This record gives sequence, C-alpha cells and structure tokens, in this order.
Amino acid sequence: MPTFAEVQNEADERGLIRKILKAVAFLGTSETDLPEAILAQGGGLIDLKTAGWKPVGIVTPDGYKFGRDVTKEEVDALGYASSVRTDITKVARSVSFTPLEHGRRHLLELKYGQDLSGITQDPATGEIVWDEVDLPVGEEYKLLILGNDGAATSNWVLGKGYGSVKLADSGEETWGGDSPIANELTLDISVDDETGTPVRHYLGGTGALKFKDVLGFTAGTP
Repeated sequence: MPTFAEVQNEADERGLIRKILKAVAFLGTSETDLPEAILAQGGGLIDLKTAGWKPVGIVTPDGYKFGRDVTKEEVDALGYASSVRTDITKVARSVSFTPLEHGRRHLLELKYGQDLSGITQDPATGEIVWDEVDLPVGEEYKLLILGNDGAATSNWVLGKGYGSVKLADSGEETWGGDSPIANELTLDISVDDETGTPVRHYLGGTGALKFKDVLGFTAGTP
C-alpha cells in the first residue's frame, strides 16, 4: 500500500501553479474576429494588430479582475436539512481593470459611450476638443486578455476572449494627490452571437506541452 507522502507526490504537481506576471489586453469592434487560437505554429503570438485589435495599454498593479456571480434556485424537502436540488439560473460575468494611459481614442469612446471618429487634432497646438454626450450609448466591443508566466522552457500563455462586452461602470476620476489620472472600468459580459458562448479560454505554451500528461487533454492531430 502506498504511503500518504507517495500518494501526495503523485497527486500534486507544483508546475501547474501559475501566477500571471505580465498581461496585455486588447479591444476589438463588433467586426473584429475572436481568434480561434492565440499562438501561431512557430510558438509566438498571432498578429493581433493586423487582425484589428487595439491595445488597452498599461494598467494598475491589481491587473484584471474577472467576476462571476452565480445565482441559483434551491428545492427544499420535508425531513431534509439541506436542499435536495439546486439549479444555476444566472451567471453574471464581468471584467474590471484600471488603464493608466490617458488619451487613447478607443478607450475614450468606451468610457464616454460616444463615437469620436469625427474629432480632429489641431496640427499646430495638438489640442483635441469634444463635447461629452448627455446620455451615453453603450457600444458592444470584443475583449481579449492575455497573460504570461514562466521561463522560455516552461512558458505558459493564458487568455480570455470575450465576443460581447459593454461598459457597466467607469468609476470616479481624480485630479490631484499622488495618483495618475485613472478610472476603473467594469465591463459586463454577454453571450456572443457568433460563438454562442460568453467566454473563450486559451491555455498554451511550452509549459502546456511539458505538462501535457498532467493536464489530461487528448492530443489533437497535427
């Protein structure tokens, strides 16, 4: 019979403990295609710029927060202290992050809920002027967030792709103190009409190949 230490050694895999040390995010329009894969056959990332994705840029150290609020219904029964049946009826998903870069047009359009494509920049002074609309019209966007962890020989690339996101809250903005101008943006997630799913998850890299037997997925055809 195996000892507890032997069972634990076989059951646990320290190499699967991941910590996202670097992350980047990109916004796409409703016309942007959510990628089928984020890694090219050579091992690098696919060309997101050519595909129409625009960067969110630098964010605060707390990074990207993924909310998942589950609502369920319970059935109680006579003689039972615990529910005899539970059903998930709603999953409210959200993504929150705080961009530190100020002035990117696509992020201003997301924050203020208005089209700024007709706004021009003065070539002499560099000034840009626009009037904020009274009632924002929330545009639906696509969102892609990529995370990286590990050395080259055991590198992990994680990703979350959202086919339909809309601004839910932009938080407060402060001028002054010791903090840069920044707003925490919270995006609500909906089911994408094209994929029929709210979230597409990506997991790959040399680390995923190194630990493929532990991950337990069936290998696909080359």
